[in-house]
Amino acid sequence: MAPSQNQHDILLGDPIELVTRFVTNQDWLLQRRAENAVLVEVPGKWCDYQLAVTWQNNEEAMQVTCRIDVQCETDRLGEIALLAALLNQQIFMGHLALDIGTGELELRHTLPLRGAGGATPEQIEDVVDIMLGECEHCFPAIFQVAGNQLSASDAAAAALFTTDGEA
Repeated sequence: MAPSQNQHDILLGDPIELVTRFVTNQDWLLQRRAENAVLVEVPGKWCDYQLAVTWQNNEEAMQVTCRIDVQCETDRLGEIALLAALLNQQIFMGHLALDIGTGELELRHTLPLRGAGGATPEQIEDVVDIMLGECEHCFPAIFQVAGNQLSASDAAAAALFTTDGEA
């Protein structure tokens, strides 16, 4: 009798190929940057996000960066940096990082896969979904601080307040 396929067998794949398939299924704009990197334009509720995914072969890790498109005056960057530090305390996956030189705010996460031989489609979907969800959750606070409507501490406190449902 031939051995049967165990239903718990996990099919592992090239992380960049899995990201490409997931993004294509979502009908998001995908740009292949290199053999091991893609750039994705993702429409969000508050703004469009730029998702960059890079596979680091030597480290066997997938780096995911989600750029949050927010404009602010240079004098607000210190307050944005403080907000990022405050929001990082509540972010489930990844961390916010502000590039003071360019004023770009990003959510970054690295998924280590050393020894795994690849990733699963579920891992890819989870990382992308969680990261985009974190960006959507943080965006209103970031927008209000960038627009000088709230201080970083007030915006972070408001972001901590969880509501159920939608108006």
